[in-house]
Amino acid sequence: MPEKKLLYVINHIDWFWSHRLALAEGAQQEGWVVGVAVTGAGKDERLGEKGFGAFELPPADKGFAPFTILKIVYAVYNLLQKEKPDVVHAITLKYAFIAGLAARFDKNVRVVHTLAGLGYLFSGEGFKPKMLRTLVGPFLKLALKHPRAQIIFQNPDDQDLMIHRGFVHREQCHLIRGSGVDLDIFSVMDAQKEDPPIVLMPTRLVHDKGIAVFIQAACLLQARGVEARFQLAGGLTRNNPLAISKEQMEKMLENTPVEWLGRVEDMPGLLARASIICYPSYYGEGIPKVLLEAAASGLAIVTTDHPGCREAVKDGENGLLVPPRDARATADALETLLADKGLRAQMGQAGRKRAETHFDVRLIVKDTLRVYNVTPASYGEDHFSGG
Repeated sequence: MPEKKLLYVINHIDWFWSHRLALAEGAQQEGWVVGVAVTGAGKDERLGEKGFGAFELPPADKGFAPFTILKIVYAVYNLLQKEKPDVVHAITLKYAFIAGLAARFDKNVRVVHTLAGLGYLFSGEGFKPKMLRTLVGPFLKLALKHPRAQIIFQNPDDQDLMIHRGFVHREQCHLIRGSGVDLDIFSVMDAQKEDPPIVLMPTRLVHDKGIAVFIQAACLLQARGVEARFQLAGGLTRNNPLAISKEQMEKMLENTPVEWLGRVEDMPGLLARASIICYPSYYGEGIPKVLLEAAASGLAIVTTDHPGCREAVKDGENGLLVPPRDARATADALETLLADKGLRAQMGQAGRKRAETHFDVRLIVKDTLRVYNVTPASYGEDHFSGG
């Protein structure tokens, strides 16, 4: 039997190890020969140790800079011609755009795109993202909307939006909620909780993740005399137009009760010490992995009634949903949970059960591997239709 070859095209090497390792290992177990194409692949010896092929891609700039995009499209196309994978799985909207365009010039390869949130291109406000959507839109349809492509969405809001605007065919679409969580690594620990309780926001340092909202809510609770510690865990990020610099972060935190921990490697240990997770995002999320990890760790959550976030949290069951950009509502929800240890415990138990039922990484891997074997459909090539 000939080998089945699978190539991942991914945005960041760290993201592969944190979000997609279990999927790649699951594919290996199903008989796929797995390669990973990403910036930094050539320097990461772990890929070879795991039995994955390592293929270097040119680095990406912020946004959709034309010259950079074309350079990566050309690199992916050359890789397709050389390695001849049966399936290419591109992860994130930007790399679906890149790999989809490259695959248009290959008549044999099948492509799977995971749109893990619609990000800055669709959630950004103002003239620049609107102009970018206008310029990129036709080419994005060209990349996504053809018979050899399957599209995985992580929440129904994103799926409905992309169908409605004509970027994808409904028949292409699959709903797989998130990248999953390892229930053995993220578990309900018996560690002694801190006193006063810790309210933790684990996040990338991107403005639309709601970092300013979290800081404002912490200041409101401090003014009310509420006993709690407020911590923000996250390292500096690049290649995002909404990224927060070190100087900006330090300025935002001046004279506030929020401690910035920087990048934390031991996430299970960090979550074990926290009492509540706060994630007031209004970013173009898929399903935030930090919310799945928090639920699996048995923590009550305060997050926004926003696409992706509301997939992880059922309001009143394993957490509380608040309106986006509303610091006062966020503070009120946190105060409710801080005042009631029993309610926190009850919601934490419900969160663990929800993680076991819906977000176990083994379920996510199984559903994704099934998409790799979908036979290309017979829908048309009308990639410029719709709005």
